[in-house]
Amino acid sequence: MRPKWKLQTSEPPDLGPLTDESLAALRSLAKYKPEPEPCPDSIPAFRRAAVLLGLFGGRHGDLYVVLSKRAAQLRSHSGDTAIPGGRFEAKDHDLEETARREAWEECGLPMDSRRVQKLCELEPFLSANELVVTPIVVLLIDPLIKPSLNPNEVDALFSLPFKAFLTHNPAQALRAQLKLPLVPSAKDLEDMPRNEVSEPSDWHTCRDILWLGGHRVRRHTFWDSRNPVRGLTSDILIHAASIAYGTKPDFSLDAPGQLSQAELIKLAFLGPMAVKKRRVRPRMTMLPQPMDDDNHGAAKGDSSSTSAPSSEGTSTQTDDSPKSKL
Repeated sequence: MRPKWKLQTSEPPDLGPLTDESLAALRSLAKYKPEPEPCPDSIPAFRRAAVLLGLFGGRHGDLYVVLSKRAAQLRSHSGDTAIPGGRFEAKDHDLEETARREAWEECGLPMDSRRVQKLCELEPFLSANELVVTPIVVLLIDPLIKPSLNPNEVDALFSLPFKAFLTHNPAQALRAQLKLPLVPSAKDLEDMPRNEVSEPSDWHTCRDILWLGGHRVRRHTFWDSRNPVRGLTSDILIHAASIAYGTKPDFSLDAPGQLSQAELIKLAFLGPMAVKKRRVRPRMTMLPQPMDDDNHGAAKGDSSSTSAPSSEGTSTQTDDSPKSKL
């Protein structure tokens, strides 16, 4: 029997067998310390949000992440894939409480830290609507947790292999977990958006945008059959998985000259385009396709950042649907 994840509790729960790789990933997350915020005093409370990135062990000991499909009737980002979360409220003690409260309100995930234990906090990320979103990574300990969805906010919950967000063309074992055909069909590949930084894939594509006065940013999409994972949701998952597994993604992560999330936050709150209003219209321009300066697909470091959709519009959706959907 494989070893189990040991937790600092009075009665360590039985999580079931986890692979050595999964145990190492959880330990890496538990030890992680985020970089300091770039300009905390310049970010008003009403422009802060948090998301709860929930992990659990699958039947074969691999880690999975909990995702939601936003309700169709929501005014912003309806139907998008999200990590449960939302805006900070005055009654919240801190951003961890924000993330837990929102996950409880949306999905019925318990706020009890003994059942849903915090592993780490990640650096904050700038959303499409220029909210500063802090991801809180947690481990779902209690196997008896039964989600209860708020139909006004969430249509469905589903999960995906955590490690899948580090790969462009998944290996066969991972393709089986993702319920992808063992070999992608020529038609599936033909239907995918084209770019010049990676080979065709039926799982991962990317596209560049111009944001905040013409700064180039790369957005990634993962084509799950139930609902695509895209924008800042995918960015969070890429960043968190990179920390957990100690490796960079095998695709080109950043656009040439892309600013870090800390730099984007400074630009939004300290620069000439500093946010003054409570709501901001996304200031983005789509580019035809991503292209690296050296025209190859090697990963370019992990300075990119991530955040996920919330009930107040913390996601970014780009028009990179397959050709068959256009």
